[in-house]
Amino acid sequence: MLKTSIYNHLFKRGSHCYLFNSKNSFFAEIPAELFDILKSNDFNGLDNDDITDLTAKEIIVNSDSQYDFYNEEKLRHISSLCDRDTLTLVLVPSTACNFACPYCFEEKKHPKIADKKFDEDLIKFINDHTAAKQLSITWYGGEPLLAFDRIKEIYHKIVSETKLKITGHSIVTNGYLINDDTISFFKDSELNHIQITLDGCRENHNRTRFLKHDKSGTYDIILKNIIRVAKELPSASVGVRVNINKENSDDFIAIHKYFEDQKLPNLYVYPGLIEEPTPEGNSYCSRCITGEDTGIFYNSLKEKGCSFRTYPNYSSKGCMINRLNSYIIGPDGEIYKCWEDVSNEDKIIGYITEKEFKNKTLFYRYLNDTSAFSDEKCKDCKLFPICSGGCGQQRYKNMYENGRFNVCHEYQNMEHLETALINSITK
Repeated sequence: MLKTSIYNHLFKRGSHCYLFNSKNSFFAEIPAELFDILKSNDFNGLDNDDITDLTAKEIIVNSDSQYDFYNEEKLRHISSLCDRDTLTLVLVPSTACNFACPYCFEEKKHPKIADKKFDEDLIKFINDHTAAKQLSITWYGGEPLLAFDRIKEIYHKIVSETKLKITGHSIVTNGYLINDDTISFFKDSELNHIQITLDGCRENHNRTRFLKHDKSGTYDIILKNIIRVAKELPSASVGVRVNINKENSDDFIAIHKYFEDQKLPNLYVYPGLIEEPTPEGNSYCSRCITGEDTGIFYNSLKEKGCSFRTYPNYSSKGCMINRLNSYIIGPDGEIYKCWEDVSNEDKIIGYITEKEFKNKTLFYRYLNDTSAFSDEKCKDCKLFPICSGGCGQQRYKNMYENGRFNVCHEYQNMEHLETALINSITK
């Protein structure tokens, strides 16, 4: 029996009728007659050629196969969860930072730098993953370049004392300490991705991302370093994350336009929605752009002349938190499953020197309970193909820590989805 796909969304704007299918990102204006047929789920008014065409586009599906895509994605997710061919490591050589961003809780952490014993323990930990054939490394912090000498030592030890092929090499940095030496290392080690953050335009950025020791601004140096990295590392992708909330959201438009004018093909700019928790930690404060506000923000970009693409496309499900062979390793050799957990002793699942994880409960909950496939309502959501499933850590907090986080897609309000689709239409 044929029926319309659960991933169809039919809507009208004025006298125009539209169809969007989130599974294949198909979007078109359609005749009113076809709109009514699809809306009623009665296909008697269609000839065989129409049915064949709509079936090929998966607008119409067999009722027995309506969940094939969901089940295929679930199988892909389970396969990635259990994948042992790739070992993914986020290495934190230092939890110290040279900035004093007010929304960061760095001051509650105890700055540490990995010692030489860390290197030996890490090499053994990597080599103990005997099924792994390739390795992906990301440097993270704190500010990882504060421990640049340690990064070089650890990297060269991995290259010389393990047999894994390094297929991914990246760094998340505030960008302030980039210099001739770091550029040279990035080239030699074939760094393929670097993320650098701005907190908006100069005035707003310098108000929040200032140096810890004298509170001086950092915007101009970081901007210069972003351009330099993009030019001198043409084979690496350079992601500029612009941290925004409701107070500085228009800054993203100006920064996006600035870098667009630089015409650097390996550089892209995207908004990073600042997540400042409330004092109780189970939701985000009113300054944050979350939930329905996210869709409003994205749609406002086109209206304000920004060319940032907001058309909804397929999104893979899950992250490191849902994958067995993915770990964040702190400077004491402690292991986490989520980037946000670094320096939180309650979220340490084990140590690289130990054969078994000490916090198996957290480990299993992260793996099993934090993806879209742990939430039954996601199965029938028409946005499932374009949604990543939301933040796994937020799902965990909702389930086990009285969290009230909205993990649904930014276009969960269908009016916002419709506006984004209409905005995508160009002459």
